[in-house]
Amino acid sequence: MTSHPNPPPASINFVWQPHRNYAYIQEQIFGLIEDCLPSGTVVHTVGDAVDGALSLSLFIRQSREEIAATPADIVMAHGIADKRYFFIVGSDGLPLVNSCKYVFVPGDWHVNRLVEGRFRRNPKYQLTLQDSQIRKVGWLRLDPMIAKSKTNPAKSHRKLKVLWAPTHNTISSTKSDSELSPSSFPAFKKHLPWIYLNYQSEVSLHPRNRGTKTPTTEKLIACDVVISDFGTMVFESWALGKPVIFPRWCIDVKTLMERNPLSAEAYIYRNRIGLHPETPKEMHRMLRDIDRMRIEDPNFDSRGTGVAEFIDHYIDPAERGFDANRTARELISILSEVS
Repeated sequence: MTSHPNPPPASINFVWQPHRNYAYIQEQIFGLIEDCLPSGTVVHTVGDAVDGALSLSLFIRQSREEIAATPADIVMAHGIADKRYFFIVGSDGLPLVNSCKYVFVPGDWHVNRLVEGRFRRNPKYQLTLQDSQIRKVGWLRLDPMIAKSKTNPAKSHRKLKVLWAPTHNTISSTKSDSELSPSSFPAFKKHLPWIYLNYQSEVSLHPRNRGTKTPTTEKLIACDVVISDFGTMVFESWALGKPVIFPRWCIDVKTLMERNPLSAEAYIYRNRIGLHPETPKEMHRMLRDIDRMRIEDPNFDSRGTGVAEFIDHYIDPAERGFDANRTARELISILSEVS
């Protein structure tokens, strides 16, 4: 591991974006990194770069209304779902990521996606990032969850705890709850009474779909199994060793796969990575099996087909549980390279 001199004061700038739905996420991520840097290294701005400082943003664009690159040297996405986030184009039709000096990604999946982006058929949409600009840093939001899971291990004798944590819905508010979207919200709501009757249950909607915007960290740590669809929650759950159930009958799977066919989400659904019930009855059976196996063999991996290999490819496991420190070191390394 290469050591670098301590960075000078105010040499790293955390660029906040005024997104009400993501204020707590920004606070959490920036806080985890700053705690691993020498005191006085970091300054904070809202939507601005700082002359002479290395600027980090958690958003690739300034806002949904203003499709322009965020004023930052480095972008690390605020979540780790693929959703072709790094392929978003600006108002000029060109990929916003090409304006970044560096991109921080969780693992090899995103590295490969960005490298492959150089070879898109239409030159206009080709990415220009070179290998040296793409840095693997794992996923630092796992750090506090892993630490807390070690100090408060699950008790196998209690009732199975099920968490429904859908990503935000993408259908018009004029549509009814019975209509499908790529999210399991809102269609899965009608199945919650059965969950309530048979298991301990929690619900954590995406910040866009609920009043309180705090992250789902505590509920994720405490649960045994997650019901979700295609957001960051899927990957965090798998990395924590928790099974994820994808209720396909409540999800517009066809749209999800066709809209971003090269995305990790499409890959998961196409190859049925994890647990993919087609009916409520099949989901009930899966939950019973998970409940039984956690008691009979606490070390049994209930996550399903292909998850163990996939998640280590998606989130680099080299320093899992200490990725905030890894991210801070990468910032210091870049500072030494550009100084």
